[in-house]
Amino acid sequence: MFSDVKFHLIYNIANAPIRSYPFPHIYVRDVFPEGFFAELRQNLPAHDGYTVLQDSGRVGKGYSRARLSLFPADLDKSNLQPAQRDFWRRVFETLGDGEFAACVFDRFRAQIEQRFMTSDGTRRGLKVWHETFLMRDLDTYSLGPHTDNAAKLVSMLFYMPPDDSAAELGTALYVPKERGYTHEGGPHLEFKDFDHVFTVPYARNVVTAFPKTAACFHGVEPVKGANKQRDILFFDLKGKFKD
Repeated sequence: MFSDVKFHLIYNIANAPIRSYPFPHIYVRDVFPEGFFAELRQNLPAHDGYTVLQDSGRVGKGYSRARLSLFPADLDKSNLQPAQRDFWRRVFETLGDGEFAACVFDRFRAQIEQRFMTSDGTRRGLKVWHETFLMRDLDTYSLGPHTDNAAKLVSMLFYMPPDDSAAELGTALYVPKERGYTHEGGPHLEFKDFDHVFTVPYARNVVTAFPKTAACFHGVEPVKGANKQRDILFFDLKGKFKD
């Protein structure tokens, strides 16, 4: 792609204000050009174009079977039409472009560098990589409050609903009832132990992003009502200390 789309994204993300509470995050409407967003919607796979995430080996056996996934490595064996497969390959490649990844890193550079600062105040070098993929969450899906795993630097979610009628399906932000509590990441915790602060609305052409910290508690409130689903394009920036 879509170089014009890439620069539209970079412009919107680089200039988005960081909302500091309950943890640093951005929330941007109209993040893609409207015509391109319509193409994203038109090319969304049917259910049989995805794999149940639990069957992918990427999550544990206790993970919900109501989350479907499509990763770049699975495109060639997916049940997609050739033109549809090519479209998503180009989308994944564009978001994997180093210029876009650098924009995402720079937007949250302060939080990333603070997290990786050593005890003597120096900063070690980071090895950084990314992963881009599609997810579809079905109507029984929910996700308890949690912080992301240690490999994450930034989580970015592009919402792709047809309209704004299911705004409650967005990413929920929490603070622990035990103020000051932090968690290094991994398990999903109990809703009862957290206060719900805000839900980034699951609305057309919206992106939200936030850095991994031990206090970035987020999740998905239990879905109420039948025949609801969430279509999301994910961009995850990951990293670790260089050897």
